[in-house]
Amino acid sequence: MKAADLVIIGNGMACHKLLAELVQQPGRPASILVFGAETKAAYNRVLLSSLLAGELADEAAELSPADWYQQHGIELVLNDAVVHLDKDKKQLISRTGLVVHYQQLVLAVGAQATKPAYAKTALPGLCTFRNWQDLAQLREVAAKGGKAIVLGGGFLGLEAAEGLRKQGMQVTLLQRSSYLLNRQLDPTAATLLQQQLEHRGLHVFTNITVSKLLQQDQKFSGVLLADGTELKADVLVMALGISPDLQLAQQSGLKTDVGICVDAQLRSSDPDLFALGECCQFGEHTFGLVAPIAAQAQVLAAVLSGQHASYQPSDSSTQLKISGIQLSSCGDIPTLLQQQDLQQFCYQDQQHHDYRRLWLDAEQRLVGAVCLGDTSLSGFYAELINQHTVIRCSTELLFGPAVFGPAQIAA
Repeated sequence: MKAADLVIIGNGMACHKLLAELVQQPGRPASILVFGAETKAAYNRVLLSSLLAGELADEAAELSPADWYQQHGIELVLNDAVVHLDKDKKQLISRTGLVVHYQQLVLAVGAQATKPAYAKTALPGLCTFRNWQDLAQLREVAAKGGKAIVLGGGFLGLEAAEGLRKQGMQVTLLQRSSYLLNRQLDPTAATLLQQQLEHRGLHVFTNITVSKLLQQDQKFSGVLLADGTELKADVLVMALGISPDLQLAQQSGLKTDVGICVDAQLRSSDPDLFALGECCQFGEHTFGLVAPIAAQAQVLAAVLSGQHASYQPSDSSTQLKISGIQLSSCGDIPTLLQQQDLQQFCYQDQQHHDYRRLWLDAEQRLVGAVCLGDTSLSGFYAELINQHTVIRCSTELLFGPAVFGPAQIAA
């Protein structure tokens, strides 16, 4: 049996950020053991779409050199998932039979790709786009050419669709909602984004529901839409969002809801067991973006090193780039779109494909912002939202700090 002061299950971006913070702490746990289910050490998952599109070399996604873990006294076990966790005995068992006793443990197991009910059964031609194995599968598919259907008009779906299109495939993207990126954008920004993508050759359909999959020779061959339309394709990429991986947490009796429930120190219902990143839930919040997970890692590194620290979610700006198109979002945009009592201010430059929309509440505080094209002001807007700043002259906000100065902030 092996033993470690700290075991981390999951070697994704959240784990790597935590380790990067821990190695700077003088009071870090003396022995650290990390389990990674993939054959590859932690990489930048955000870059998968750029790798698929052939815009970057594989090495660009590496988060650290191969010997980084060893240099910092961290034992890394790859291609070996933890299959059993006994929190009472503080013991785990891996798929290969490795038994480890821990003092403290962090679950950084991430999330699983969501699959529709009609695609639960494994079928050649069905893909997700979450990890390095998915990247390899899609590269193989793209090399053969043909047609692809991508389900989901969120960031991951758009990136997968553009990546396959750039590799020469004919790509159709199906979005169930009425517009793309409906969690981050307003309808106007989404329409402008769709126009740019369609101009490049991507086929986009919104308000679409898939009824069932079509098969030929026991392989995926297309989809049947709710209106009776059949779309033929060689591959279906499912990019319908993610669900926190709760398997180990539920098996070991930890408190879970949508994710693994944690407090402000990222501690679960077991005092020596923590959760970090996409698998955890703080209050009503779950997490899928880099910025909040990085903030969690900073807090948890301090806690694991014997310091006091607390995590508090903030309205950081969501910065996205889809095949060279910059966009950002701040605030709960779907909720803001439903509210009738908010002030709204818009700016659009059609020639340069720039668009901005701002929302202010009754107390003249900025509560939401959407930018497409020029996103240089997104950090400025996020700061105003987080500081609950009262604004004097609202329209000047559209043009940033150069125009909107301290005199425009109410005393």
